[in-house]
Amino acid sequence: MKVKTRIKTNCVAFAAGLLIVVRANALIMSGTGSPTFTNGWPEGAAAVSNLKSCVGWWEGPPDGGGEWHLEFRGDTEALDQALKNFAAIKPPVLDVVIHDGPKHDQFLELDKQSQPVTDSRVDWEFVAWVPENWQRLYDRTNAVFTGRPNLHQPVPAPQLNVYIGGGSVAFDKIKIPASLHVRDERARPPKKISE
Repeated sequence: MKVKTRIKTNCVAFAAGLLIVVRANALIMSGTGSPTFTNGWPEGAAAVSNLKSCVGWWEGPPDGGGEWHLEFRGDTEALDQALKNFAAIKPPVLDVVIHDGPKHDQFLELDKQSQPVTDSRVDWEFVAWVPENWQRLYDRTNAVFTGRPNLHQPVPAPQLNVYIGGGSVAFDKIKIPASLHVRDERARPPKKISE
């Protein structure tokens, strides 16, 4: 009788443990301020995350993690510093993508309920993958995702998304480092972007 009880108890504990693991793998983590976890990030990425203008972050995708989104709010000088730090990252091609703004982040909106966040506006966003996570999800023969466009593709280079409009950045005064590749995705981009 005792053996049956122990087996039953162990099975329940094992099943509960599996649920906890599955639930942990299905999370998108988010927070306010700068993240403290930077292990595995591309070299130089921590210098971007440590800026005082970082107001929040989130990590996904929900089934494996590793794609970090750091949200920033600031003025022209703060964006200029972010661009300099971003340009120091090691990958050969770094994209700055310009979007119409403002952007309001859903995770900052959610944090309004539990944190003293009064504004969900984002002026720029830094996106970087932890290569090990990307490889586990997309690049190995036993990758988690099959039949997806990212399957067997190289790890994306870090990217800085800039949202023009609604903030304190005078974009026409920004000097974008020449080493950065600029892609303007605004509805009506200006004729020339200063570099």
